[in-house]
Amino acid sequence: MASGAGIRRGPVGPLIHRCRLSRCQATGPRLQRCTRCKVVRYCGPGHQLADRDSHTQTCRQLVKARARLDIEHYLICKAGTPNAFETSVGYFWEIKSTRPYMRVRLALAKDILLPLGTLDSVQEAHDHLRDMLRLCRMDTMAVRYILPCIMLRLDMDQECYDFVKWWVTRGKNGGWGDLTLPYLDIHGADAFEQPQFLLDEDTSLSYVVAVLVLKLKLLVDVLNTKVTRKVLARRSLPNELRARIEQTVVRSPLSANLYRQSYKSLSTIEQRLLTQVRKLGINITETNQYFMPDLFDPDKALTATAGTFCEDSIGLVNESDGAIQHSYVTWWSTEGVLGLLDSARDCAARASKPVVEDTMASETYRENLGSHVTAEELQAKHGLRCLWRYLDYAVRDATYLGPWADRPSEVTVRGMAERHLALNGGSRFGMGRSR
Repeated sequence: MASGAGIRRGPVGPLIHRCRLSRCQATGPRLQRCTRCKVVRYCGPGHQLADRDSHTQTCRQLVKARARLDIEHYLICKAGTPNAFETSVGYFWEIKSTRPYMRVRLALAKDILLPLGTLDSVQEAHDHLRDMLRLCRMDTMAVRYILPCIMLRLDMDQECYDFVKWWVTRGKNGGWGDLTLPYLDIHGADAFEQPQFLLDEDTSLSYVVAVLVLKLKLLVDVLNTKVTRKVLARRSLPNELRARIEQTVVRSPLSANLYRQSYKSLSTIEQRLLTQVRKLGINITETNQYFMPDLFDPDKALTATAGTFCEDSIGLVNESDGAIQHSYVTWWSTEGVLGLLDSARDCAARASKPVVEDTMASETYRENLGSHVTAEELQAKHGLRCLWRYLDYAVRDATYLGPWADRPSEVTVRGMAERHLALNGGSRFGMGRSR
């Protein structure tokens, strides 16, 4: 099975306990677990029965995979004297008899638990993968590229940033090889800092993507806080109630204290995050040309067979496929981040309209490219290529509360079109040419 097959986009928003029946909106920790798989929940026996046909196959598959893992665990304990789980922690993979166990455990987490997409299944997958790193510090199974976006889905944002920073700054230099050295010992790193350590050309795309999602998540929290404060300023409310409302509009635990910041401080944080996001985005665009198109049209990448990351895959399509498979559900479920990028892409596309029209009217274009490419297609390509340059306009639009026709990006696009006409002698197609 392709590693991306079966991935569910799922609901947008934090992972919470939900009734598995799609038409039911019940949520909360008191929902009843499926007694067999223990990672799917229902509001009652009626909805569990209604969902039985949909859930039975996955439930059996999960129970069977756990049983196989138990067998592999038993075989290791039986074969080894002393027990490898006690004596070989840190270099587990070097003991050949442990390898089937590690492969089965990875398949359980990656191919069964993660696609289920419930809070219980994602948490269990995370716990399996973290323990695999404890057993095998060198990470032969490339678990380290999968975990960061899982942490973001679980809103373990600080843990995600610490994890990525350790692997990029210490792990890449062999910090995992010497068992006497600390392992994954970065804690409480500043997630709002400039992530310069990620901008080397040999850094894994999966790491850069995970931190980009995190930075966008924080940026959306700042924008939501600013908009909420603008709206609340029109109401006569107690300060305590205002603060409580502002706390409800942020997603990341790292944003928990944004409500304490002044509006000016929020704007400063916004600009800092915007600069960081733009740098990370440009870095991704320059190092792997496939990722951004795949992000907006992910189906092919999600069902591709992505190989294990290695230095030879940097910049290639299989690196992008792997990064999409590791991160897309996180992109999808983190409210606001894809919308912000799509808004920037749309702004860039609209801004390119006069230039595209001039290009299509030129003799050079007609002679060399023909008429098979439409203006809309050219604008879409320009929008994707120039997305990061126009991200600040999308950010301004996100906090704008006036008439939509007068939003900052639209005013900018109209101004650019007027300047284009003026520079080209008032002709729509430039240089005074008539249509």
